[in-house]
Amino acid sequence: MNERSSKFGLFLAELKRRHVWRAAIAYAAASFVLLQIGEIVLPAFSAPAWALRLLVVVTLLGFPVILVLAWIYEITPQGIRRTEDLDTGPQRRGRPGGLWPRLAFLGVTLVTVAGIGWWMMSSGVDWAGTGNEFKPTLGAVQPVSADPNAPIRSLAVLPLADFSEGGEQDYFSAGMHEAVIWQLSQLASVRVVSRTSVMQYAGTQRTAPQIARELGVQGIIEGSVLRSGDRVQITVQLIHGPSDTHLWSQRYERDLTDVIALQNEVAQAIAREIQAEITPAEETRFAALEEVDPDAHMAYMRGRWEASKGTAEGHEEAIEHFQEAVQLDSSYAPAYAGLAGSQFLLEVSGPDSTIDLESVVEAATKAMSLDAESPEAQAVISELNRYLVVQSESLSNQLMVVGVGLDSTTVPSADWVSSFTEFGSQLQKVELAREPTARGGMATERRVSAARLMAARGQYAEAEELLRQALERDPDLEAAWDELAYLRAVRGDFAGAVEVHRQRLAGASGPEELADLEELERAVAANGAEGYWSWRLRQLDQRQRRGDSYSQVDYAAALVALGSFDEALERIQMAVELRDRKLYTLAGDPIWDPVRGDPRFTSIVDRVRRVRPRAPINPDPN
Repeated sequence: MNERSSKFGLFLAELKRRHVWRAAIAYAAASFVLLQIGEIVLPAFSAPAWALRLLVVVTLLGFPVILVLAWIYEITPQGIRRTEDLDTGPQRRGRPGGLWPRLAFLGVTLVTVAGIGWWMMSSGVDWAGTGNEFKPTLGAVQPVSADPNAPIRSLAVLPLADFSEGGEQDYFSAGMHEAVIWQLSQLASVRVVSRTSVMQYAGTQRTAPQIARELGVQGIIEGSVLRSGDRVQITVQLIHGPSDTHLWSQRYERDLTDVIALQNEVAQAIAREIQAEITPAEETRFAALEEVDPDAHMAYMRGRWEASKGTAEGHEEAIEHFQEAVQLDSSYAPAYAGLAGSQFLLEVSGPDSTIDLESVVEAATKAMSLDAESPEAQAVISELNRYLVVQSESLSNQLMVVGVGLDSTTVPSADWVSSFTEFGSQLQKVELAREPTARGGMATERRVSAARLMAARGQYAEAEELLRQALERDPDLEAAWDELAYLRAVRGDFAGAVEVHRQRLAGASGPEELADLEELERAVAANGAEGYWSWRLRQLDQRQRRGDSYSQVDYAAALVALGSFDEALERIQMAVELRDRKLYTLAGDPIWDPVRGDPRFTSIVDRVRRVRPRAPINPDPN
C-alpha cells in the first residue's frame, strides 16, 4: 500500500514537473473565454445553432491533446523541447519515467475522451453539421432546411394561450387558433400542420427544435390572445424550429367587431414573413373580409368550441349556438356549415338514430350558396353522399324525398376537404368508436382511407394503428400493406418499410416476390433512401407493364423523393386528369414540401381544390 502511494505521489510530482497542471488550467481559462466570445459573436452573424455546439465539442476534444503535449514537451527560452531532455542531472534518477506512469496517464486520457464521447452521443451531436434537420417524418433525400433565411414550406401554428382575465375565454382563443390555421392552409406553397396534430402541444415544455423534429416543420407560430371588454389583442411570433431562431413577432389589437378582419390580418402577416407565394385566387380569398354581426360570430365561436369536444352533449350545445348565430345573421355561411356538421355527427353517433337528411342537407346547401368555397359544407355533403351509398337500401325512401345525389365518385374532393376540417377529423373518431358490425360501422377499406387522412394530418401513430387493424381483418389487403410501407418510408424509416414488405410476404410468397424483397434489402443497405425510392419506382413500372392499377400520385411521390421534380409534376398533372383518389395528399404530405414553391405545383393544388362534391339535387324545381 505504501509502495503504491509512493508511486502515485511520484506520478503527481511528475505531472507538476512537466507543468501539466499549469497547461490544463491555462487551456481551461482560454477555452472559457473562447466559448463566451462564441456565444456572443456567432448569433450576431446568424450562425446556425450547431456552430456553437461544434465549438464546444472541438474545445473539449482539444483538452486531452493539450495534456499529452504538456507531458511530452516543454516551452523553454531555447524553444520547444522534449521534457525528458531538460533533466539529465543526477536528480532525475528514481523519477517515475518508466512504463507505469505512462500507462496511468494514458488511462486518464482515454477516460476523458470516452466521457466526451458519451456526452456527445447522449446530446445528439450530429457530425454532419445538420443536427437540427428533421429526418424522422420526411424522406432523408429531402430533409427540412436548417437555414433560417430560406423560404418556409412547412408550418405549425401552436395553440394560442388565453391571457384573458380569469382565463374564461378558451372558446375565443381556440376559435382564433382554428381560423388562423384555416387561412394559412389555403396557401398551396406551404404545408400547415392540422389543428388536431398541434393540440398536443398546448402548454407544452418542449423546445422549438423538438417540436420541429416531431412535426417535420421549419416554421413554428406561437402566440397569445387577450380579450378585454370590446378589445381583442393577439400576439404572435415566428420561430425557425430547426435552428431555434426567432424570426419575427408582432402584436395586433382591434375592436371585437373587427375580429374576422383581425384573423385575416394575422394570417396575411404570417404568410409574408414565411415568404409564401400567394396566388391571385388566394389573394382574393384573403381580401374578402366578411362583415358579420359580432354577436353572431361569438355564438359561432362558442359552437365551434362545444363541437370540438366530440361528445353528443357537445354537439347538442353546438347546434344551439349555431342556430343562434344564423338567427342573428342569416348570411353567415360558417355558422350554417357548423350546424350541418354537428347535426350530421350527432345523428351518426347515435346507436339507433335515423339521419334527418332534410335538416343536414338544408344547412349544408345554404352554406354553399353563401360561400361556394366552404370546406366544411363540402365535407358534410361528401360524407353524406358516401354514407348514403353504404346505406342506400335502408334509406332509399328518404333519398327519394330529399333527392341527395348518390354519386360518391366526386374525388378527390371528399377526401380533400375531409382531411382539412374539424368535421372530417371528428367523423373518423365517431366511425372508429362504433362496433364493426354496427350499421354504418367502418369497413376495412374505409379504415385504410381513414388512415390516409390521419397521415395527411400528421397523425402517423394513429394511422399505423388503423392500418394494422385493417390487416388483422384482411391480411391480404394490398392497399393497407402499401400504405403502411409508404407511411414508414415517408418518415425516413426505410428499415421499417423493408420489414413491412417482409411481413407482407411471410408464409405466402413465391420466388418472384422473394426476389423483389431481396432486391429491396440490397438497395436500402447500399443506398438508403435513394435505394428505396428507386426500388419503389421499379415496382410501379412493373405494375404498369402488367396492366395493374397504380396511383400516379405514388409514382410522383417517389420522383420527388429522388429529386426528379419536373417529371414528378408531369405525373401529378396526369393524376388530376385521372381524378386520382390520392391527390388530397398534396396538401398535408411532407414529401411534397420540396416542390411547394413551384408555380406549377400551386396551380395544380388550386385546380384540385376547385373540384367540389356533387351538391344535393332537388327533384321538384318548384
